[in-house]
Order: sequence, then structure tokens, then C-alpha cells
Amino acid sequence: MGGMITCPRYEKESIGRQKLISSVFEFNGGKTPYVIYDANYWLFGEARERIPLDYCSEDPASMVRYQQTKIDRHMKTYADAYIPFLMPWYGTGVLASGFGIKVIHQDYMDPAVDMPTIQNIEQLKDLKKPDPEKDGLMPRVLNTIRYMKKHTDLPVGVTDCQGVLTTALQIVGYEKMIYWMHDYPNQVHDLLGMITDVLIDWVKIQKKAAGQAMEDDAYVLGVKIPAGYGGVWFSDDDAVIFGPELYKEFIVPCNSRLLKAFGGGAIHYCGNANQHLGNYLYTEGLTAVHNMCIDDLDGAAKAKKAFTEKGIVYITADFNLSAERIDGYYQELFRKMDTRGLIVVSYIAPATQLNHGKYESASLDPEKTGRAIEAAINRYNHS
Repeated sequence: MGGMITCPRYEKESIGRQKLISSVFEFNGGKTPYVIYDANYWLFGEARERIPLDYCSEDPASMVRYQQTKIDRHMKTYADAYIPFLMPWYGTGVLASGFGIKVIHQDYMDPAVDMPTIQNIEQLKDLKKPDPEKDGLMPRVLNTIRYMKKHTDLPVGVTDCQGVLTTALQIVGYEKMIYWMHDYPNQVHDLLGMITDVLIDWVKIQKKAAGQAMEDDAYVLGVKIPAGYGGVWFSDDDAVIFGPELYKEFIVPCNSRLLKAFGGGAIHYCGNANQHLGNYLYTEGLTAVHNMCIDDLDGAAKAKKAFTEKGIVYITADFNLSAERIDGYYQELFRKMDTRGLIVVSYIAPATQLNHGKYESASLDPEKTGRAIEAAINRYNHS
């Protein structure tokens, strides 16, 4: 199954929205598509009273109800570029859990990885490739995908996809990994190569269970990558703390291999990783970058310009801002960035707000906040 992915309830809307996003990847210009993403599948920033305690349990029914309710509400409220899908969400440590890293479940919070268990370089040779049907949270993800396919008419994405770098750091730890890159480069290359192999296989297994095309059907933090531009996305948040030389030597080849395995795709990172612009521009298979710029519009504009010149789509995103800053933020965004190859996303999180690069506790009306952001985007979004 490939090409246009729709569901009976939202077939007309999905087709139109996919055409709109496809035009961005074709660099046709015009107004910038935007997404008011209030259908978040993660729990960060959600109001506590809205979170079901059994959301990430072994029974996927609660997760499906929670996500479907959000999707239905969104589709009645916004005429943006969001394309509905379901996400088997169990935090950012699913693949690491397959390697034996403990995942901590706390009420009203997203699952999170515990401390790494690897203490010395000799332990790396004992790491085994996980069995997706038996190890860590991987079986729970597959069970959820199968449940979603059986009980709904919505497309189903793969679970959160942490890239090779982040997965290695979850297994080994930050300090040890950086030291070992210098002291034991051959062993680190072997580790990263194995993780790349495992991640490719893991995505393929999920896609098969979900009935997805291998080179299509990627949803980078909720944004559908159109057919013809790749079938995978992954998070690369830890790139921001690495220098370009180590990253080029150890990570770029792995990222290229992962992207090429699915005909291309997207990389996500939070913050400013402009030290890696050269690395990203020459990463094979990269068709889009999704960047939560965390209020750094100057850094985002620099990245966007570089990616546009290379024909790579730039998806700029942030969580909702404090109310008094919404208008000025989007005015500045569209003043600093041209519309070619640009998609704008705002993630609605009623229990938090972004204020000058920092997250603050908040108690927001999500629909009122989303509509204010949509109005600001439309006010300044000109071709």
C-alpha cells in the first residue's frame, strides 16, 4: 500500500491536505501550509485531568480512544494541513528497551528510559540484537499496531523513532560515549553499525504490521511526508551537543544508511544544530528537516535558508507561546523566512507555554490558544 493514505471519515480532507504538503516538497511556492497540532499522542504539556492513567498500559484500547477523540476534535476545528493517523506511543526509549534498558512508567507522564547499564567497553561485545516479539516494549508496540489496524479505519504510524545516536547514548551514556569515540573508535563504530541494522529492521517490522509502504507513510512528529519523499523519520536531538567532526565521522554514515533503506525521509531535532548544517546537507536520502527551534528564529532562519538552497524541506515548529507573544512571534517568523519549502507547526500543550526559549507551567484553553495561533499565521502568511 502506498501513495495517498486516507481513512473513510476524512478521505476528502486528507487528499487535499496531502496535495498541499506535496506542493511544498516540489518547491512550488505559495502560502505556507501550517499545522495546529492539538492531536498530540505524547503526554508532555497535556492537562493532567485529560490524561487516562492506563494510556501506555498493555491494553491499547485507552490509547486509541484518547487519540481518536483528539483527532475528531481537531478535524472539526481547523482547516490546516494535518493528516489524521494513529501512533503506538510508549515514549522515546522503545528500541533501547529492546537492548535491556529499563523504561520507567510514572502516572500522567510519558515513559522514560532509566540510567544505562553499560559500564565498560568490554560489555559492548555482549549486546545482542533484540527480538521485537519478546524484548522490552517492542512487543507492546506491535500489539498496539495490530489492535489499531483491526479496530480503526485510520492509518497507523510507527512508534517514536529515536535515531542511532540517541539510542546509543541511551544504552551507553553520554560521558562514556564521547570518551569512547576518542579512545575506542572501532568498537563505537561497531556499536553504531549494529544499532543501525536493528533500527532498520525494527521500522520494517512495524511498517509491515501497519500495512505501510516501505518508502512512504512517514509522519514526522505528526506531519505526513508525501509519497515519493521517503518512508522514515527519526529524532536526532542529541546532535545539538556534538561537534561537527565527531558527528560526521560516526553518525552521518549511519543516518544516510537508515534514510536510504526507506527511499529517504526526515530528521527531527530540537534546538539549534547549525554546527551540523554541512553534515545534514550531505546526508544521503534527507528530504526534510523538522526543527523545534525553541524560540530561536534567527538560528531557524539560517538553517531554513541552507536547507532551501539544497532542496530540503524545512518544517519549523514550537510549542504554543505565551498569549501576548503569539502575534509577534509569527510576524517575525514570516519576516525572516521565505515560503518556499516551508511548513509551520504549532504544538498545543495546555499545561505549558514557551516564553523566550523556556517552558513555563500554564493553564490554557487549548482551542482558544490554537485559534489565536492560526489567526496569527494567516495574518502574516503571504506568498
